[in-house]
Amino acid sequence: MKDDVRQAGFVSRAMALAIDSALLGALHCGFFLGLGVVLGQAPAAHPSDLLATAIAYISIFLLTPLVTMPVYSTVLHACGGQTIGKLLMGIRVVTVNCEPLPAGGAFLRWVGTLVSALPLGAGFLWMLVDREQATWHDRLAGTMVVADEQTS
Repeated sequence: MKDDVRQAGFVSRAMALAIDSALLGALHCGFFLGLGVVLGQAPAAHPSDLLATAIAYISIFLLTPLVTMPVYSTVLHACGGQTIGKLLMGIRVVTVNCEPLPAGGAFLRWVGTLVSALPLGAGFLWMLVDREQATWHDRLAGTMVVADEQTS
């Protein structure tokens, strides 16, 4: 890791995560609300058709984030180091050598995010006690989050 970079702090990283979560949640709910309205207006030929449609709708609603979240995070981190939340907060993910994050590293970082989140968010909170302000997913993927001006 380079000594002259300014790491992003906990608050800016948490705000970026909150922005991304709100954005993805709103898009997800808005899309499925619209789909529900459309499906609700379709005539059902038989009550079992309505039940099958409801089961399919709920299943897709619950499973869609398993695709959208990793794609959103991986693609945006690999294509510029920033999700929309990080862009708004002026921070960026780079490798520990201050290089752009490759797609494989971006996906590994997303997988690590699950590891960080599972024990009651301990992997996120770890940065508060880590001298390099790294989360568990930063350590796993060999990344750090820096102020955006550090990558110019």
